[in-house]
Amino acid sequence: MKIKKLLVNSLQEAVEEVRALYGSEAVILSTKVVKEGLFPFIPFPKRSKLEITVGIPDKEDFATELKKEESLYQEINKLKENLREVMELVKRQKTEKGEVHKDDLESEYSIRALYLMNKLINKGVSRDVAQKIVESACGYDFELKRLDLKGENLESLVEGFGKNLRLVDNFPEGDFSVLALLGPTGVGKTTTIAKLAYKLKSMGKRVGLITIDSYRVGAVEQLRTYAGIMELPFRVADTPYRLRERVGELSSLDVVLVDTGGRSQHNEVRMKELIPFFTRLPALKAYITLSANTEERVQYEVVEGFSVVEPSGLIFTKLDETSYYGTTINVAYRTQLPILCFTMGQRVPEDLVMASYEYLAKMFLEVV
Repeated sequence: MKIKKLLVNSLQEAVEEVRALYGSEAVILSTKVVKEGLFPFIPFPKRSKLEITVGIPDKEDFATELKKEESLYQEINKLKENLREVMELVKRQKTEKGEVHKDDLESEYSIRALYLMNKLINKGVSRDVAQKIVESACGYDFELKRLDLKGENLESLVEGFGKNLRLVDNFPEGDFSVLALLGPTGVGKTTTIAKLAYKLKSMGKRVGLITIDSYRVGAVEQLRTYAGIMELPFRVADTPYRLRERVGELSSLDVVLVDTGGRSQHNEVRMKELIPFFTRLPALKAYITLSANTEERVQYEVVEGFSVVEPSGLIFTKLDETSYYGTTINVAYRTQLPILCFTMGQRVPEDLVMASYEYLAKMFLEVV
């Protein structure tokens, strides 16, 4: 409670003054008569005045504060409850996206088939994709009255992948092939080019290297060094016209691999810069290079961004940097672009494997 003092001429005036100034809740605690000089600085004459002591209740009194605190705690508890509901929802969603539990599909699939689905899902394959792959490898077992694998785990996965994923066949195609690796910065295009070059050379192919990466510092020298180590012809082309010329110079070879600068899939201007290279050289085929440790939805964005040049296939790098490489299966399944190869380390040329259904099956069964 706050205390105020007022000087008034009468009690009636005091009541009116208090109500006017402090409202009806204020109370007069005490009164006393005091003498007040008529004129400043002159002790006489004096007149009588009424001094009143007024008590004004605090607006923020204990009861009000207590109510406010109670209201605050109620809000906090409500927020906690809402958060708890959200967490439960997230857990349920994770469970739905996670393993296929026996209770869900045991009436439809055998234990063996469910085991194989879980193997895929635990590595990041989406539930619907995993179910489609396993279902493709199943036949109806009249004794079990369920869908069951037609063979052992390995051959069943090979069959399931073969019916749902596409791979690059007959690589390299024809007498003369020109391949360009596209993708965001840092996915490992240049290192993958070197690995592919060595792989092709070991297959008895005559290989040449070209770079059109004029943006990244040291990119030209890096590929030139690889070319020198492997004793391969190397060229630089910074325009579509010069690329066509350089490819012409290397046309006596079997395969020409073209390295490109990293580009953001969100930069439309940099994306459109690629188009003239392909329109002026129809033989040039584009392979989008994706990092397996990148979030799946970002991989779809990359594929969409680089689709301006009609890609011929996919290359997945950095499989060794993630435990959830099943996203590569999701992307390949949903885009239906064929897979050329996988890389899983920095060693040139060891850490590259050409895509095969058997390799994929062994990878998910962890027998690679």
